[in-house]
Amino acid sequence: MTVSRLLRLALLLVVVVSLALASLAIATSTNSTTVPPDPSAKPPAPGQSTPRQSTPGQSTQTPLTIGGTRGVGDPYFPDYGSGGYDAVKYAVDVDFDPNDGTLTGRTVITARATARLNSFYLDLALPASKVLVNDAVATFALEGFQDLRITPSAPVKAGREFSVTVEYAGTPGSLPQPGFDESPWRTGKDEWLVAGEPEASAWWYPANDHPSDPALLDVSIRVPRTYQAISVGRLVSRDTGDEAEFDTWRWQTSQPAPTYATFLAIGRYSIREGEADGRPSFYAVSEQIAQQDRERIFVALERTPTAIRELEAFAGPYPYTEIGGIVPAIDLWFAGLETATRPVYHRGALLDEEYSDELLVHELAHMWFGDHVTLLQWNDIFTNEAFASWAHWEVVARRGDRSTDAQLDRTYRATKRDQEFWRATMIDPGKEELFNTVYVRGPMTLAALDNVMGDAAFDTLIRSWAQQKSGPRSLEDFMATAQAHTTIDLGPFFQEWLSDPDAPARTKANGFS
Repeated sequence: MTVSRLLRLALLLVVVVSLALASLAIATSTNSTTVPPDPSAKPPAPGQSTPRQSTPGQSTQTPLTIGGTRGVGDPYFPDYGSGGYDAVKYAVDVDFDPNDGTLTGRTVITARATARLNSFYLDLALPASKVLVNDAVATFALEGFQDLRITPSAPVKAGREFSVTVEYAGTPGSLPQPGFDESPWRTGKDEWLVAGEPEASAWWYPANDHPSDPALLDVSIRVPRTYQAISVGRLVSRDTGDEAEFDTWRWQTSQPAPTYATFLAIGRYSIREGEADGRPSFYAVSEQIAQQDRERIFVALERTPTAIRELEAFAGPYPYTEIGGIVPAIDLWFAGLETATRPVYHRGALLDEEYSDELLVHELAHMWFGDHVTLLQWNDIFTNEAFASWAHWEVVARRGDRSTDAQLDRTYRATKRDQEFWRATMIDPGKEELFNTVYVRGPMTLAALDNVMGDAAFDTLIRSWAQQKSGPRSLEDFMATAQAHTTIDLGPFFQEWLSDPDAPARTKANGFS
């Protein structure tokens, strides 16, 4: 997500801390051009986190691979995911009944055990009816809201690839999201969407639902013929079945993505398909949006190839094989979400011509920073949101508009006296501040780091970080990588910008000119 025009105004008024509350005011009219709120502002999650201790420039986190545990050990979301295995692929087959909102599914998960598994967990909030492990019947029980404990008939040996088949059914719209005001399952007038962060997959398919375990997705969605069913990746077929009254839409990803970066949308959409720079493009806008506004939204979406080329100029080759975007009519609690290959956008956000470019660039930057290079833990949110926010600064500068140094200066001047703003550190923002300060302090940090390292070293750092093998990385990993690209001791810089709960001093050593 990106920093909105409202945030820029808020910065000038030095009221950054109010932005999270402003997210509830996104325009709801289908033809609204109201300025959208900060898309970074997601519902605050309750609870306090254990302070994170680290040495600047040194990676202190360990892989989250404890066998069979409930949760991967994330300090902010302890029950998310499961230890002991790596997911490889999810083959999801669902049938949706729009009359009563029931979703019936069968998912086959291919995974590799990283430890001996006497039992393990999947995240699924819908009731399961049958589970097989390597085609043998397994016992299972739901613990808490979404932790499905599975006990295979025989333990899975460490290092072995195995399969899990889960059959399930329920009404996702009736499931609350514990600890959050908003559910990732959204129901509108004859339209349904499941998309959200930090979680969403548990409302429609079982998964190791943590960004440290990205995987491939192959999804088939059976719906009445009058509806479209849209997801991430490449559209393989609009109808893999042979039924007069139903269509089965099939989508596949060719590159792994974290589970929160997947979505399912069902409704009636205007669709435009094509090709740009050798990649298939797929854009969808709800037919419930007024036609005039729908055309304006398509114009905004079709800037996607240009934005990707601008991002490739410094981040390197685009990490996915498809491009696109989708805009439902349903009211969303975010302005944009970085679902892989095809971000989900709020209609009002793309209708704001002064804001839509920022949003588009930010969400597309996440294809590198967040979807390809994923989080090791949620407290590593800097490696997602700081980079995506900075990417828009960099694109603006390369267009010949305001330089990143000028953007750093302006933003720092607007926030330097706001003690509450600086209280949330980047090394450990806290669960309640996870989706807040990073969108402003983050890009300032990277712009300042550019000034300290010098353009050549910094440019090499950014490209090498974005082009590394897909998978999870920590903020400490980035600090260590940055240090490896320069002979300058970055320890004091990282202490000031990432760890200290106050504004960095305006010095050359801290990246100010």
